[in-house]
Amino acid sequence: QYHHYKITTSSNIRPFQPIPNHTSHPISSATMISSSSLRSLVSMASRSSICFTHSLARSSACGLASSTNTIVAKHHVSNKSPVMPLYQQRAFSSMGMMPRRGFPQYTVFDQSNALSIRAQMPIFKKAGTDGVSVDRRGKLILEFVPRNSGGTGYAWENKTVFSLGAEEVGLCVSQLPGAGVELSHKSFYGSSDIEDGTKVYSGEMVDKVLTIEPKEGAAFLFKIDFVKNGVGGQSPDGMDTPTSTPLEVTLQAGEFEVVKSIFQTSIPYLLGWNATMDLAAAAAISKGSSGGSGGGFY
Repeated sequence: QYHHYKITTSSNIRPFQPIPNHTSHPISSATMISSSSLRSLVSMASRSSICFTHSLARSSACGLASSTNTIVAKHHVSNKSPVMPLYQQRAFSSMGMMPRRGFPQYTVFDQSNALSIRAQMPIFKKAGTDGVSVDRRGKLILEFVPRNSGGTGYAWENKTVFSLGAEEVGLCVSQLPGAGVELSHKSFYGSSDIEDGTKVYSGEMVDKVLTIEPKEGAAFLFKIDFVKNGVGGQSPDGMDTPTSTPLEVTLQAGEFEVVKSIFQTSIPYLLGWNATMDLAAAAAISKGSSGGSGGGFY
């Protein structure tokens, strides 16, 4: 996909005023989880009979999920759930289970449409004999869902999806709320076939454009549209479920503050940074406590 970025500014937009009692440090919750996980890993690393096992897949409570490929750092294999803070263990114990996967999602319901934000976690791969690295970065998925024609409920089967990479999420955090942001992805809608050994496409290429712009009262408008030859509202004929565009959702000040906090705290997880840093730190501590040099250069 090709990406096009456009930043718009407006001189008559009032400065954004956060709602009182909202967290003043949006990254604190992620830091708390990471720190707690690290403390647990450090405690485990101090015992020679403990090994760290993490399975490779799309998602879990700490970014790693269940799979048949298990990496053993030292000694025996553990089947325990991924390390998580004590308060989370207590909350989940009431369910009679310790979950291994999570599905983070935040949804805002407007009068005409709904906006849902969910995470697609990175994919990990085996690195060396006992390590992991990121094979494919994660994304934040924005889903614009129209209301049913009858006026009751939402037509989730007709949703329009826009994926944000880590850098695009960072661009939104950098520019909002002071300026508007416009992101464009070229998208192909149609079919493909093989003719004389060559893959032939039939359909049309359009620009899927996400626009985030300030409104009065510290609100923000999130809009998705299909643009062709500079003209909006061009929903491709090749879509499985054609949807009239643009689709717009207005987020009030409190809702926007939640979304911006999600954007900020999600970046390390989309990159797999938190999970791999915790493992790297625990391995360095274990090596240092056993008389090794710790850390080291790659």
